[in-house]
Amino acid sequence: MPTVPLDFARPFAAMAGSTAVVTGAARGLGLEIARTLQSAAGMAILLVDRDAAELDRAVTELATAGTVAGVATSLSTDDCRAPIERALSELPPVSVWVNNAGRVSHQGAEDVDLDVFEEVFRDNTSSALRGSQLAYRAMRSHDRGGAIVNITSLVTEKALPQRLSYSTSKAGLENVTRACAQEWGPCGIRVNAVSPGYIETRLTQWAEDDPRAVAKQQTLSQLALRRAGSPEDIATTVLYLASPLAGYVTGQTVFVDGGWHLS
Repeated sequence: MPTVPLDFARPFAAMAGSTAVVTGAARGLGLEIARTLQSAAGMAILLVDRDAAELDRAVTELATAGTVAGVATSLSTDDCRAPIERALSELPPVSVWVNNAGRVSHQGAEDVDLDVFEEVFRDNTSSALRGSQLAYRAMRSHDRGGAIVNITSLVTEKALPQRLSYSTSKAGLENVTRACAQEWGPCGIRVNAVSPGYIETRLTQWAEDDPRAVAKQQTLSQLALRRAGSPEDIATTVLYLASPLAGYVTGQTVFVDGGWHLS
C-alpha cells in the first residue's frame, strides 16, 4: 500500500470516510476509543459488545455525531463472524480495528482453576486473534491496508499478584500482535498494541478511608508521573497508532502507564 501523504494541519483527514471497528465498546475504554476515532477522525464506527443493552445505549450516544452501527456478539466463538461481516457490508471500508474486549481473573498460581485459565485465554487472546483475522480479510477485500490495535496490559511487563491467567493471556496477545505485524506488513496492514497502566474510571473512585483508596495511592506512588491515567490517555494513543502519523510503526507495544513499568 502506498504511503499516505501527511497533512500536518489535518493529520487524521485520511481516515475520514472509512470504518473503525471497536470490540468491547459498550462502555469504558472501548467506548472512549470509539468516541475519539469518531470525533477526531470522522470515521464511521462499528461497536461490538456482548452486552446488548449497554451496546444500544452506546450506539444511541454516538449516532448523534455520525454513522454508527452495533453488533451484540462475542468474538470468543466463530458465531460472531456472520453478524459482523453483515454489518460491515453496509458500512464504508474498514481501515481501523481495535481489539479491546477481554476479561480479568483474580487467581494466583497455586489455586488457579485451569478451566478459568482457558476461558480467560479464549476471551483475551483467541478472541483478539479472531478479530484480527476478520480485520485482515476486510482490509484485504478493499486493498487499502489499515491498522489493527490490540489492548494488552502492564501485567505483561510487571508481575502483579493474583493475575496469572490474565497476565498470561495478555502476553499471548502481544505475541499475536508481533506475528500478525510481521506477516501482514507486506499487505500494508500495521498491527500494534497499547498497554495501559492504572486508568482512572468511575469504578476506581472510592472514599478516602476505603482500603481500596489507600491501596490505590500506594500504587500511584510507584508511578514516575505519580498520577492515574484516564481513558482519554488510552484513546488518543490508539488514535495515533491507527493514523498516518504512525505509518512506519508496526509490531510495537506502547506503554501508557505513567512510567509504572519502570518501577
